[in-house]
Amino acid sequence: MILVTGATGHIGNVLVNQLAVLYPDETIRVFLQPQEKLNMFDGLTLELFFGDIRRERDVRRAVNGARLVYHLAGLIDTAPRKPQLLDQVNVTGTRLIVEACLEYHVERLLYVSSVHALPDLPDNQVIREITEFPVPNLLGPYARSKSAATAAVYDGIRRGLDAVVVFPSGIIGPYDYQGSMMGLLLRYLSTQGWIRLIMTFNGAYNFVDVRDVVSGILAASQKGKSGEGFILSGHEICLRDVIRLERQALGQRQPKIFFAPVWLVRLAAGIATGFSRMFRIKPIFTPYSVSVLQSNCNISHDKATAELGYQPRPLLDTFRDSLLWMHENQKPRRSRKALKTLRRTN
Repeated sequence: MILVTGATGHIGNVLVNQLAVLYPDETIRVFLQPQEKLNMFDGLTLELFFGDIRRERDVRRAVNGARLVYHLAGLIDTAPRKPQLLDQVNVTGTRLIVEACLEYHVERLLYVSSVHALPDLPDNQVIREITEFPVPNLLGPYARSKSAATAAVYDGIRRGLDAVVVFPSGIIGPYDYQGSMMGLLLRYLSTQGWIRLIMTFNGAYNFVDVRDVVSGILAASQKGKSGEGFILSGHEICLRDVIRLERQALGQRQPKIFFAPVWLVRLAAGIATGFSRMFRIKPIFTPYSVSVLQSNCNISHDKATAELGYQPRPLLDTFRDSLLWMHENQKPRRSRKALKTLRRTN
């Protein structure tokens, strides 16, 4: 039996669908919260386990009988109002998974951490895998929680747990049922093709296709040595080129782009975050995300490429597939010409 936590997330739902193909005769148990939507699993036969990742009894029952455990459950919150909840889900939940895997002698745990758990090196130094966690002085509660959770996994490894850790960079791609930050941004930009002048700022990050991350996860669980970590990054891209790639994918006219000062962007992000909390909507930009887009995004996947055969696809392909999936599943308003361009290139 295979257990997947965080199964309805962006990575999780793609992983579950791939596991169903790879292991058609094996039971796949998904750890869920009550009221979670399951439309992304239409056509699959799964064992549904409802519980709370913060509760030891629920975690032990979920892990009992599992041969492989893929632990993806976690909160991603760039404007946390409840940092304690981040720790309870990301850190305590991971510790409980580790203890249960040790107790029930699971063959392998695959933990999905994040590049945010790694040190943000100065002067554009190449960021590579490390094994000493937690990392001090990280930016924001989310990064600190993922680093502490990764420390819990490595503690389990030192106690005999067979486990491999992967560190994805910024996730983008189709099958984004819950609406990630980048998914919301792409969705918004896809409806603004009429705008000829766009303001952004001089920020960049490393983004990777969710399908490539899942391929890396599966390769790491099959080929990776216990105790090893693998960065699953993609391509560094600045915000200006995000806009240009989106217009190119849709066959729209390229706009003129100008940069706003970062201090103004931070101010606007703070105001937008306040309004988002007031109206209970997910913000696209927050002060934390602005800081991330100003951080070091020189993130190497050389180790995963050499040992796992990992190779991320071009971002233009990801943008086209994402926008087409959004149209077919979420119906953003878009011109007929743009839709013909997307279908012609797929």
